[in-house]
Amino acid sequence: MSGEPPIFILRIQKDELERQLFGLHTFYVGIRRDWSRGARVFFVRKDSFTGSGTVDRVVALDDLQEQERKLCVDNNWYAKIVFSRLARFLPAVPVQNTPASDQNPLTLHGASMPGSEALQIDRLAPAKIIS
Repeated sequence: MSGEPPIFILRIQKDELERQLFGLHTFYVGIRRDWSRGARVFFVRKDSFTGSGTVDRVVALDDLQEQERKLCVDNNWYAKIVFSRLARFLPAVPVQNTPASDQNPLTLHGASMPGSEALQIDRLAPAKIIS
């Protein structure tokens, strides 16, 4: 192992989840991966990368408030990821222009990627809003 934090891709399905992500720095997940502190996550919406984030912490279902726990159970999510840093790509980077172009954007959810590909995607974003 290289000692580098893992890098994953998450697919954002709904406008409200995208607003929550970039507004509150949180995202609920139903797919199990090594969501450890420092892991990088790239976000795909439809057929484009919309941004990336660095994981601060993961809050397990049992540690959530009752309202959040119910939301997770109703949507088959098992945890909430809290991000320490987010970058929104402006404009979004089409998947077809990236090293992930040979994959169907629908199957990218939960996929891992090497650091070299993450760097290429970062470089393709002409502008970023960092929060």
